[in-house]
Amino acid sequence: MRSLAFFSCLAIGATFPQAHAVEDSVLSSLAQDPQWLSMLHYDKVGVVKQVGSQIEDPNFFLSSEGQISAKAELLATYKAFTSKLSVQNPNESAQCRFPGRLAWLQAKLPDRDWVERSCSDFEEWRLQLDAEKIFLVFPAAYLNSPSSMYGHTLFRVKKHGNETPLLDYAVNYAANTDPEDNQLVFSYKGLTGGYPGVLSVMPYYQKVKEYNFLENRDIWEYELSLTPSEVDQFVRHIWEMKGTSMPYYFFSQNCSYQLLTMLDAASPRLNLASQFSIWAIPADTVREMKRQGVLDEANYRPSTLNKIQNMLAQVSPKQIELAKNLVEPETLDLSQLNQLSVVQQAQTLDVAYEYSRYLSARKKSTLSHLSSRSIKLLSLRSKLAAPKVFEAVEPPLIRDDQGHETARVGVAAESRNGRGYGVLDYRPSYHDVLDPKGGYLKGAELSMFGGSLRWSGSEQLQVNHFNFVNIHSMAPRNALMLPKSWHVNASLIRDITLEDELVFRLKGGAGVTQQIGQNSLLAFFWNGSASADNDYHDGYQLETGPQIKWIWNGEVSNLSSSYQYLFDVNRHNAERQEVKVDYSHTIAKGWQWRVGGQYSKTRDDEWGVTQLSVFHYF
Repeated sequence: MRSLAFFSCLAIGATFPQAHAVEDSVLSSLAQDPQWLSMLHYDKVGVVKQVGSQIEDPNFFLSSEGQISAKAELLATYKAFTSKLSVQNPNESAQCRFPGRLAWLQAKLPDRDWVERSCSDFEEWRLQLDAEKIFLVFPAAYLNSPSSMYGHTLFRVKKHGNETPLLDYAVNYAANTDPEDNQLVFSYKGLTGGYPGVLSVMPYYQKVKEYNFLENRDIWEYELSLTPSEVDQFVRHIWEMKGTSMPYYFFSQNCSYQLLTMLDAASPRLNLASQFSIWAIPADTVREMKRQGVLDEANYRPSTLNKIQNMLAQVSPKQIELAKNLVEPETLDLSQLNQLSVVQQAQTLDVAYEYSRYLSARKKSTLSHLSSRSIKLLSLRSKLAAPKVFEAVEPPLIRDDQGHETARVGVAAESRNGRGYGVLDYRPSYHDVLDPKGGYLKGAELSMFGGSLRWSGSEQLQVNHFNFVNIHSMAPRNALMLPKSWHVNASLIRDITLEDELVFRLKGGAGVTQQIGQNSLLAFFWNGSASADNDYHDGYQLETGPQIKWIWNGEVSNLSSSYQYLFDVNRHNAERQEVKVDYSHTIAKGWQWRVGGQYSKTRDDEWGVTQLSVFHYF
């Protein structure tokens, strides 16, 4: 009997290392599961790929090696979830800090002896959100904010049974910027990951106010096709991410990209973030979600700017002037209002109320009475028996995510003062006024780090031009609002007045834009430019002068023409005049051809450039 007991103990003891080896093998395999890697944010994007997790906060990891080893973090997590050691505060336990990891491991290994903890903080927060569905919110591009030029995305968490979206919660990921930084520092830090990206959960009405009012952006909302279990896992992962920061990069690890990683963490069937290896443009991330079947139909929420523009198109000039007089003077005079019909009164009060809110939201008005005036106008409007006096704003025929693809490549034949060249052009993103117009801001251009190469006969391949940044905002004015029109460009270009030398040029301008009909914009700018090259007198050239620009956008064709006069501040060439005309035509989805010409003249000489090109969007 003693011998039998001895050999039985040996046999049982021998199973311990064997069981440990099996467990280690199972966990090693799970450590490479895509969803586990997504929960740890082991995602690779950007020009320089990061090793390990994008999260650098040590509090996010249970293992000291968790930031670089997914296996080490899984082993530490498994150990914490199965440890029966008592904890002083259950809310600080691993189970309560990482409910998403716990739910995932329990689903993968249901027969393990998992230790339960009472997570009152998480449960209270979860019940506050009371998530039933998740919506993707896509505010349109906004050129006056560097971090939002390409648009922005966030989530809306719909409460069970709630039919008032403004009472839901928003989940937003954004850079935690320093308000003291100027635009140059802001851009540098945004490009190099100098700001921490922070996830926040807040009432949705706060975000709507910010995007609809303060930045005057249209908003698109899409319901996500997630199962109830995926919604629950999404909420758990958001809890895990609260208070955690990651380096924020405007072009790669940005708001839209990180939202994709959160969805990947919530569902094993999704593979969204890995589709973006270098940069992530918000519109492109929305397209990818649509491609993978995550998005349902879209709902449109027009900006305050578009609401007012829609109202102005339906009232008389007299009503518009009266609406201004109801808002701007310190003393409210209703005598002219009472002379109108009930419908006209209602229309005028609606316009005046929206105008007063627009001025208040801009925070640049010196009118101290605006807040009380808005309340008074709303009170007067509520007393009129005319519930609906305006036709609703029509949604754009093409949504922001349905426009042309943002990357573009092209080939061209070019003649510069009689000399022929072949040109290869590439633009990683985003849009110019000659591109197909659907889904993009009217009169807007935005591109960075695009350029072209040229060749001619036996000459070597040469840089034709390179844009570091090119931004144009031709925002049309109306009877109540005068938005800024401006442009800036920093590039390497061929200066034909210097025998086609490659020079660095920084130029910009400010002005006003007027809409002409439905499809045309006419803009007036005062421009300035600074160029640098050894062939200039003193190594540089400064120019300034007026420009007039007209663009027309049709369904498949676009036309742009401009004339500018530039006075040479250095008095090298004294003055320069330039006329430019370009025409584009879409020949198929994703394909376009263009023809353009430019004529330049100084006091002593003149030059001509023509180009025929074909572009493909992808």
